[in-house]
Amino acid sequence: MSMRAESASSLFDLLPANIFSVLSGKNAKRAWALLHRLATQYFGPDCDPPYPDGYLHGDITKEIERFLLDNGWESDECGPGQATPLNVIANMLLARLIETGWLVEDRIGGRDFISMRPTISRLFDTLDQFANSGPSAIGGSIQMVFAMVKETKANPRRNAEGFEAAAKHCVNLISSLNGTAFRVRDLMADISRETEVHVFVRRFFVEQISEIYIRDFKDLRTENHPLRHRMEIIEMVNAITREDPLRTELLNGYREMHGNHADVEALMERDVERFHRLLNIERFLTRIDRIIDTVYQRANATLAYRLKATDRIEAVISDSIAAVKQADDLGMPIESLLLSPSPIVSEDALYQAPARRTKPAPVATCKRIMTPTERALYRLRKIMIAHRDTSPAAIRRHLAENFPAGKAISAADLPANSVHDVVLQAALSRVAFIVSNSSPEALGEGNLLHGLGAMFETFPGQRVDTEYFNMPNFVIKKIKGGERAA
Repeated sequence: MSMRAESASSLFDLLPANIFSVLSGKNAKRAWALLHRLATQYFGPDCDPPYPDGYLHGDITKEIERFLLDNGWESDECGPGQATPLNVIANMLLARLIETGWLVEDRIGGRDFISMRPTISRLFDTLDQFANSGPSAIGGSIQMVFAMVKETKANPRRNAEGFEAAAKHCVNLISSLNGTAFRVRDLMADISRETEVHVFVRRFFVEQISEIYIRDFKDLRTENHPLRHRMEIIEMVNAITREDPLRTELLNGYREMHGNHADVEALMERDVERFHRLLNIERFLTRIDRIIDTVYQRANATLAYRLKATDRIEAVISDSIAAVKQADDLGMPIESLLLSPSPIVSEDALYQAPARRTKPAPVATCKRIMTPTERALYRLRKIMIAHRDTSPAAIRRHLAENFPAGKAISAADLPANSVHDVVLQAALSRVAFIVSNSSPEALGEGNLLHGLGAMFETFPGQRVDTEYFNMPNFVIKKIKGGERAA
């Protein structure tokens, strides 16, 4: 089985397979309301059961009956009908909750006790928090992460658990930003289907602005917003995880959390990657800005269209009502059409001159500024290319800097102080090979050897070991003025 399949099935290693079946069908909302009522009043963290083993079966059944009196229950093909007594429906619902795993029934002595497992209680808390979560506040999340990373830097071993929790919080923060963008689009598509103007306006301002957008969105790009700490967070994380003794202390803290057999270095690198996701937060905020602008344009266009579309028909209806009343007062019968057709020739039917469009002002092309990461990669690439340069000009510079004129240097004594020196060792060995295997007539006045300003002498059959290569032995001598390359 693949890792992906194992990860997908691990949820139901903790939960019953059909636990979500009770939250489907016609009564899905009522079933969730019933679970919420039972969990908060009987199985919540502040609840104190009257017995060590939970609550009596009859107590839970009576609470379900009270819920049914307040909310009712729709009948379906598999469920109770309207004529079923209330206590029977309550017992059937309790049996359904026990069957799906939300509740547990234990028979102790002659009495049945109802309880909720800790795993199911955690699942309910997660679902309840998801259902009641409002717009997120980025500032508070960043401030919490910043404070925890500072504490970890002061004492990595003791605060390793907080360091891991702060990394998870960074992932949740990025996920909430990504989810906000999609939620805005979906909600706008739903609001646009409203036919009444006042309903459209109310839903737009209540649901779109108050409940969906980030609470501190307007302050995100101000100098005093905690988001300014994100680069400092990344720098502290890099210092903690890259420099000793902070790195060693943090790894010891991870071993205390996860055990000695865990790959603590992989776990730490996973958390570092989570912190580095803060570098992408600007991209998500820019996308949300763009979506918000689009949403406002769509809302304005929809509102303007509906106001204009209903304004004319309402005026026509008002005029028609007034005409009917006036005709009734005068005793005149209404004949033919109530609304007169438009005249064949009228001012409204004439061709209207198109509005003259103003030429947009030219916009200067903005030069893209590289990020620090892109600038560093660009410089590294230039250095890499320079270190691998074996052109004649590079060889001439190398000879001028490292070979005194008139002094012979063997292959074993070639300088190897840098990557470029090692690369040029291989290049000079190849030049010596060309010299040893070519006749003077073939070489002639070749631009390569003639321009290098050096003489090569080879020793067939001899090889030398340098620090990095095993190569044929040769001697190179820089030419003084007046000598010829050979």
